[in-house]
Amino acid sequence: MYHNLHQRGTVDEGSSLPGLSGRAEASYSNQIMMRNSLRHCTERVSTAKERLYFTKMRPEMTVKTANKHELRTRETRSLLLQAAETIFVRDGYEGAELGEIAALAGRTKGAIYAQFKSKEDIFLALIEERTNYYRARMEKILAASMTVDGNMDALRNFFLERTEDQAWSLLLLEFKLFAMRHPESRKRLQTLYAEIFYRTDEKKLADILGAAAKGKDAISRVIAVQTLGPVISALVLELQLDNHLLNKNVIKKVANRIFDALLEVPAQ
Repeated sequence: MYHNLHQRGTVDEGSSLPGLSGRAEASYSNQIMMRNSLRHCTERVSTAKERLYFTKMRPEMTVKTANKHELRTRETRSLLLQAAETIFVRDGYEGAELGEIAALAGRTKGAIYAQFKSKEDIFLALIEERTNYYRARMEKILAASMTVDGNMDALRNFFLERTEDQAWSLLLLEFKLFAMRHPESRKRLQTLYAEIFYRTDEKKLADILGAAAKGKDAISRVIAVQTLGPVISALVLELQLDNHLLNKNVIKKVANRIFDALLEVPAQ
């Protein structure tokens, strides 16, 4: 009964409980104080975590030590994905051959089929892994800041870092062309984007970056952040065409201007 009362929140710290001895009552009171303290700590931690745009609560899991076979399997998968990135960037999706990926990874072609169903499967797995990497990277950068101005600077630096990653821009281009040519795989691309951006996250982004400007020409925070990625990729791809007007410094200056335009801070 006393446990049920506590669960319903009807027993307060310091209140007496009929039917309990002095020692038992003191022990139970101490338990309530400890649980309330833990609850308050959890609430404070939760409040801090709400600043993270992408953080999702996950159930606690018991860490299981991997055996030699599992470690070998993970190593093979990692090597195959690294090799796949090199081959897909060099030859494109259509030109890439699984045999070359296996050879570059120092594995047999059979090792690929032990991990992936097809060339499409390893290509999409590579895109998903890279997407998750950038997602985690953005989480880490935003978590290090405690103010709106700091968050804006952190996000700016995140996108400026993207201008250095030519391989990712090429992979995204290949993936989008692939999705356009293979409608059955387009849903997987849409799922990837859905995992990162939700229109309902506008309030969360506003808490992190400040509210967007108002008016018919205003751009929401979600649209601004989602638009920056493709724009940065396009600039990076243009740079690889040896355009004599562009270099890395110019690309970063342009990216900075676009960032300011899309994420303008409304006048107070």
